[in-house]
Amino acid sequence: MKISKNKIYAAVAIIAILSITFVWGGGFAKSSPSSDLKNKTSIEASKQEETSKSAVNVDAEKNSAAATTEEALKTKKAEETTKTAVKTVEVKVNKKDVAYSESKGMEIDSSTGKDKYQTDPVPEGKPVPVEPGTVKITNKAKTCTLSIECKTILDNMDSLDKEKVELVPEDGIIMPATKVTFYEGESVFNLLQRETKNNKIHMEFSNTPVYNSAYIEGIHNLYEFDCGELSGWMYKVNGWFPNYGCSRYIIKEGDVIEWVYTCDLGRDVGGGFDEK
Repeated sequence: MKISKNKIYAAVAIIAILSITFVWGGGFAKSSPSSDLKNKTSIEASKQEETSKSAVNVDAEKNSAAATTEEALKTKKAEETTKTAVKTVEVKVNKKDVAYSESKGMEIDSSTGKDKYQTDPVPEGKPVPVEPGTVKITNKAKTCTLSIECKTILDNMDSLDKEKVELVPEDGIIMPATKVTFYEGESVFNLLQRETKNNKIHMEFSNTPVYNSAYIEGIHNLYEFDCGELSGWMYKVNGWFPNYGCSRYIIKEGDVIEWVYTCDLGRDVGGGFDEK
């Protein structure tokens, strides 16, 4: 069969058009190489950025955790150091207080230097007070010297209760310095109580709970306030006026104990509050 040239040309033309359409149509259906590169680059960049951020976050978390751990260790160490220091101080203070208590006979508040009865600090080298009844009295006999006098009244007779004038000895001595026996562990009060009884000398006392000690109200019927509002009885041992009650002072061998009557709160007998 004979085919015309026109039909052949037409067929060729159609085939050419279809080929071109197919090629270009497939290209538009896919992304161009440059578009793929851009997308790939963008995705990789994004991944790298996320990876970088993750790395930074991890490092930051590690650093933060390390810093927190280090700070915690420092805090713990500081607390342990503080506890150790406090414990050391407590041990030192306790040891000091215990030693002081055992050797001296009473407990001292290290912050004030006073005992629980608010006794003022005792001068260096002087005996500190004891708790009455806590010292064992033995049968071991020792000796000391005891005297009782009221010489200051002789200089203040105009202030003396008129009913008491005849009670005052001419020389003011009620009991001269006498060597007497006492027993190990006895207090000044124990000795006064026994010796006034043995020598038939009147003596009256009262217990003062706030000071945990005996208080001498009167001797030889001469009482506090009988010779003025600042008058009364005081005691001294070896020339020193203790700043605590006589039942808290433990006697030692050879002590010189003097009971004296004051008309001026101790100032007229050398035992004022400023006396150390």
